[in-house]
Amino acid sequence: MAAAAAGLAYLANTQPTQNNYAASPNGPWKAAWTEDFSGPEGSGINPEIWEFDTGQGVFGTNEIEMMTADRANVHLDGHGDLDLVVRGHGAVGAPGSYWTSGRIQTRSSFTPPPGGQMEVTASVWQPDPAQGLGYWPAFWMLGSDPSAWPADGEIDILEDINGLSEHSGTLHCGNLTQRNPDGTTGPCHEPNGIGSGPLPCPGCQAGFHSYSVVIDRRDENGQQIRWYLDGTEFFSVSESTVGAAAWTAAVDHPFSILLNVAVGGTYPDVTCRCATPTGQTTPGGEMAVRSVAVYMF
Repeated sequence: MAAAAAGLAYLANTQPTQNNYAASPNGPWKAAWTEDFSGPEGSGINPEIWEFDTGQGVFGTNEIEMMTADRANVHLDGHGDLDLVVRGHGAVGAPGSYWTSGRIQTRSSFTPPPGGQMEVTASVWQPDPAQGLGYWPAFWMLGSDPSAWPADGEIDILEDINGLSEHSGTLHCGNLTQRNPDGTTGPCHEPNGIGSGPLPCPGCQAGFHSYSVVIDRRDENGQQIRWYLDGTEFFSVSESTVGAAAWTAAVDHPFSILLNVAVGGTYPDVTCRCATPTGQTTPGGEMAVRSVAVYMF
């Protein structure tokens, strides 16, 4: 894509492609933004489109990897795919244990149109390590003020943990102060969020699949978020579930898009009831991303 356009493709009256399944077959969907990761093998991401989030232990999820801007962790494969590669060795906390990976975020942000819908979708090949304990690939969206998390909203479109060929979708919202009877906080039951939980994802570690979310603002009294795998809805959350105030704060504003593979952290540890990664966790697993797109209706 032309650098002057910074990867944006405003294509009028365009339906989502076969690889970016339309969540709704009706209406004049328009492509508001697309990224196809074209570029020479081994080259880096387009810095006009993406920025790196780097550091270790700075994201609040207890993950243990160092997120880097190194092309060993984040690069184009020369065939239209972005590869996010996990490197390292050793069990968490063991002497000499060291893990690296990559996390990138769009410089642009995207706002669900009032009275309309926004679909965010990506074609992803999940990591397939021989031993995946601690792997945590993700495709997600974050509000414009991460310091206000979770009130400012987070929408997880794809998360998998521990190399199980599963997937899940989650909404984070509300607050960390209003205590619920189950020990969580706020209307989104943080820090867990309101989610589908891990679901089977056959073939998701053996090929590209489309992971999508639609934010539907057509009914101002009944907005909704819907999650899709290969065009089939598997989860939804309605405004009435969390209340108008929390919903407005979390949903009705711009979102950036993120791609990353974490290693270790609360989600994989709680799910396996173990400490990850282990001494048997396999390095070299990669998440490949063929395309990312935003559609408006």
